[in-house]
Amino acid sequence: MELQTLIALWSGKLPPGFVPQAVLRDEPEECSQPRCGRQRAPKPDGGWYASCRPCLDRRAASCRRRRAALVAEGGCRRCGYRKRTEGDFLCERCREDRDFERGRKRRDALDAAAIDEFAAKPDRAHEPSDLDCGISPWNARPKPQPSAAYWSPLPDPEPKSEQLWRESISDSGWRYSRH
Repeated sequence: MELQTLIALWSGKLPPGFVPQAVLRDEPEECSQPRCGRQRAPKPDGGWYASCRPCLDRRAASCRRRRAALVAEGGCRRCGYRKRTEGDFLCERCREDRDFERGRKRRDALDAAAIDEFAAKPDRAHEPSDLDCGISPWNARPKPQPSAAYWSPLPDPEPKSEQLWRESISDSGWRYSRH
């Protein structure tokens, strides 16, 4: 085995000069359903579904029939699996989901209305104020005022002869004196 290939296997990177094999076929693969040899159906974004169009339609119809049977037995009209709450046609979970989606639509509509209202106003130069910086009369700091200590002179330093804490009480320094 070549050293470059070994390094590529070990590091997980392609070796230098590696050209991946081109996929030359433009037609889609076969449908993934058993006993079906048709080609896969195209997706709107350009990809391919796993199944062909007849198989997709057949499975969708099967899901619709199953859901209709579950709803006829007392299941939720939205999901079909959970039981409906008393006096309602949705289960509790689907009701919460629907209320959440309605609230989101309502908020989106209010946001869109506020944006439209702002866009309808004529353009004008912005006059900056303290409120732009987050400063208001309620959270502003008071202006600093000098105190009396600012104007008074500093006290005279204490002379070293009066600083008794500098000399030891028990040691008189007799070791350093010459007799």
